[in-house]
Amino acid sequence: MAKQKKHINNGIKLYNKILKEFTRINNELPVNRQLSVKQRREYVSKTLYPEFKGIHPNKVGKKAIDKSVTKVLETVAPKEECNPNYISPTVYDDIAWFDLDEFIDEVLPTCIYMKVSADVFGETKIFNTLNYDYERSGVSDIVEKIRDYTKNESGDVSFTGVKRLRPKKANDGSPENYYIDMVLTYGGVPTKDIIPVKYDVPKEERKVVTSVKKAILERVKQIDLRKKRRKNARKKAKQSIADIRKKTKRMKTLKSDSAKSKVRFDRIKDFLKAKKQIQTAYDRGNMTKEQYDRFNKEIDGLMEQVKKQGGIV
Repeated sequence: MAKQKKHINNGIKLYNKILKEFTRINNELPVNRQLSVKQRREYVSKTLYPEFKGIHPNKVGKKAIDKSVTKVLETVAPKEECNPNYISPTVYDDIAWFDLDEFIDEVLPTCIYMKVSADVFGETKIFNTLNYDYERSGVSDIVEKIRDYTKNESGDVSFTGVKRLRPKKANDGSPENYYIDMVLTYGGVPTKDIIPVKYDVPKEERKVVTSVKKAILERVKQIDLRKKRRKNARKKAKQSIADIRKKTKRMKTLKSDSAKSKVRFDRIKDFLKAKKQIQTAYDRGNMTKEQYDRFNKEIDGLMEQVKKQGGIV
């Protein structure tokens, strides 16, 4: 047992040693060639660790790891989206405050530098979207302060992006030299200057600008489609619950047993339909757990109400 435990510990040490060296090399690469923590872990697990598996960690040299890591990185193509000069300003213009997290996480390329400047609500440091985290980046603090200020309404608060140079960097077109500053606006009026740094993309690279814009707009399209599905799911759930309430209220006005029997039968179908709708919406990702629980609780409450009144569910 002790031998097996020692073997497991050596495996963990070897894995961590490879990952640490991979991270060091990765961080020295241009931003358009860097890999996220998740991607690095995947390469270590599937490619690099198996290559050295069974060898004692102390016998695996740095040069051997570097050689294997370099071989892996040679198969990874540079990401075109990582250059803010290739991103059309229309992509980051007028972003609603409550969409900021989703915009950074799902719309912007996962390899650019950016910052959020929100005036009295605070500002983040310049960070890279490669390993974006809502909490650690400081974006959550800003969004929650704005939420309190607007009382969770859309208000007239939004963000407009502007391309800027990172401190002590040259305006030479290198992807890592630029960042997108998301500036808070009130009623369309920015809280700091939004004059972008100018850089003329060479003619031979302009096709890339078009392809990057198309890729980003496709992501926006998919997000809009998902929002539409979520909205429709909530609308259907509310309508189903309204139908149950309507039939329950109607029962009180009916006289004949046949009419009451029909309404009872319809109401049973409505209960089943409502339950199925919210379950399907939740399973497909069109409803959050909080929404799912709230609608379920409302339906269950109506069912209990009907039972107490002597109705059949």
